[in-house]
Amino acid sequence: MDHVWDGFYAGQKRQSRFPVIINVNQGEWDLEYTGTPAKKQYFILKHEDPTIGITLRIAYPGAGSYSVTDKNDKVIEMNQWDDKTKNYGEIKQTKCGENRFIGVKNILEFYITGGCELNIIPRDAIQTLVRMEWTFDEFFAKGGTTAFVDRVAGSLGIHASTIKVVSVYQGSLVVNYDITVDSDDDSGTALAAIKAKQTQQFATGTMDLGAPILDVATTSVSSKAAATAAPPPPEPVVSDGVVSA
Repeated sequence: MDHVWDGFYAGQKRQSRFPVIINVNQGEWDLEYTGTPAKKQYFILKHEDPTIGITLRIAYPGAGSYSVTDKNDKVIEMNQWDDKTKNYGEIKQTKCGENRFIGVKNILEFYITGGCELNIIPRDAIQTLVRMEWTFDEFFAKGGTTAFVDRVAGSLGIHASTIKVVSVYQGSLVVNYDITVDSDDDSGTALAAIKAKQTQQFATGTMDLGAPILDVATTSVSSKAAATAAPPPPEPVVSDGVVSA
């Protein structure tokens, strides 16, 4: 409590900690919170056997951009996208930190083993929804998510690793994806520049994604926003084929 002193009152600084006894023989556990999940979280599984592990699942109330990092703050990339399941590959429980994000449901899954330490941290991101005049089969026959990411990266002049497809579903064909930048860019200028360039390309019709674009909407999410803050509403760029940006 008393990290600082302001006269009569204590500093009111504290770190919430939740010790839990858990059955590691049950492979998966859902974490349910009485309030909004904290943006930054730290996990350690205290077990003498480093080969013992469990998969934890956190359902977030809204779409966000999160990274799983190890104790040295190194980002552990999500599992590879699986075109068959139209989602990121299932958790195989092969290594500590293995993780994936299930779009639409907004569920983060990760695997943790005995003695392993993991962090969940929010990231600044541009969240984009694109609806195209395409069928599921046509999209995946033309390279699927890999080709889609390459097209976006080539158009914006950014590395493909900064683009993460969150979900793909029908209607006609909708792709949700996030664009992030190096966490060292605290000012947000790099991300703002990418967002402006992307909006310009969608608005001028120079963004080639392989099919006619029907709808585009973008949202900027900030890692510095309060956990209870509502995400900003999507900004329409293209609506029913008509530019609105």
